[in-house]
Amino acid sequence: MGDRPKGPFGIDPLHFAVGLFGLLLLFVFYLLLPRAVRKQYFGAYPKRYAWSTRSKTGSRRSGSRSYAVSTAGESYAASSSLASLNTGNRPIGGLGGQPRRFDEEQVEFGQGQQKMMDMPNDEIVISAAMQQLREPGVLIVAHGSRGKPKTVRLQLTETAITWRTETRKKHAGKDAKPKMGKLHSVPLSHIMYVDVGKQTTALRRVENAAVSEALCFSLLTKEGSLDLEANSPRERDALVSCFSMVLDEVHAQNWRDIYRGPSSDMPSSFDELDPPQDGMPETNR
Repeated sequence: MGDRPKGPFGIDPLHFAVGLFGLLLLFVFYLLLPRAVRKQYFGAYPKRYAWSTRSKTGSRRSGSRSYAVSTAGESYAASSSLASLNTGNRPIGGLGGQPRRFDEEQVEFGQGQQKMMDMPNDEIVISAAMQQLREPGVLIVAHGSRGKPKTVRLQLTETAITWRTETRKKHAGKDAKPKMGKLHSVPLSHIMYVDVGKQTTALRRVENAAVSEALCFSLLTKEGSLDLEANSPRERDALVSCFSMVLDEVHAQNWRDIYRGPSSDMPSSFDELDPPQDGMPETNR
């Protein structure tokens, strides 16, 4: 045994192999432990959705902080008084700095009662956003890697996220029903991550240079990305929190199947939205 050749670092190859085998056995033993034990004693299953709790106005920091929004099983019910309705024309930033208008009833997160504005945390706002996502859905701007952005109604169901375009005639009254496009959906199990800011090719287009990064986020799926522009930074943060909580529950058991690829390589899932109908020109927000 004393004449056994040594490795380049003076380590016996046999001892080195035995050590590696022991480490492998320990790792296999760790994987066989119950999920609750790994989570409690080893800090497993960290949050996969990183974002900043504050708006990004005045800076271009990417959302890199993790923020625990609420515990599992928390009720998402919210009173209708938590959000105020705006039925008038509301200009927001658009392409080339031109305002976009959309005559549709909107929920304004972070506005309304003064009590809500003074809340020390965003749990009530997040609950209102979750309620709005489930019924009747959130009106939001969808961006594709080509063409103009479209107004879509994004809705969360028990198993999927659905969306459809909403267009209306230019001179239609406020009471006129919008033209609804084809219903699209993506299973929640296919959504991998939530990216905050302008991380994807669709949102980094030259045409979207005037769109604030503080309003943008993307849902990265196995088929592509859903690139969205909210009405305000607080609404964006509330929607990101909602999707993060839902996806944490969805992927709690199949976390090994999650693959993180570069956001900029994701094709846009909004490129195949419904084309404008004859006599029904696309209405931008």
